[in-house]
Amino acid sequence: MKKWFLSLLCLAVAGMALTGCASGNASGVSATQTPMTTSEVMMNTPSPSPTASPMATMSPGATDSAMNAAMADMTPAEAGRLAEQISEAVERISEVDDAEVIVHNGRVLVAVEFDDQYSAGLDDRMKQTIVEAVQSVDENLTDVEVTDDDTLYGQVKGLAERVANVTGLDELADDFGDLWDRIVGR
Repeated sequence: MKKWFLSLLCLAVAGMALTGCASGNASGVSATQTPMTTSEVMMNTPSPSPTASPMATMSPGATDSAMNAAMADMTPAEAGRLAEQISEAVERISEVDDAEVIVHNGRVLVAVEFDDQYSAGLDDRMKQTIVEAVQSVDENLTDVEVTDDDTLYGQVKGLAERVANVTGLDELADDFGDLWDRIVGR
């Protein structure tokens, strides 16, 4: 059954790609733009919601390994878009002035700067509020770490900016892991 479904999915994606090439604009790609990869074609197909992440489109019964595989296959552009959506959701919290986010293999690092009026800092209640904001974007993102440390904020921001310049997220795995460990250790 799975092979049949995967074959059908591949045929549908190939058909969409060919239709886009034949019409020159069916998928929003003009002849002057760079070709899209298969994963980008899939990301441009209608999804359950306009802000759905790749993991949000998985079936509710999907296993953890299937969800981790979906995140491992995420391109830097997809990870950047998901991080931006999460950042916007976190910044909607009234106490948060700015948020920097990195998503890597199903794990999320969130570094926040609070509004000057807010003095309670990163207590358990605020951490839970931020985790809930992350999960409002994608409920499958359950491995979330949050920091309000100024130095770590700068490091998360720097790593997030590097995501746009890599060809694969595996290039950032060591730096992400080191940063994750520093935040968890605090």
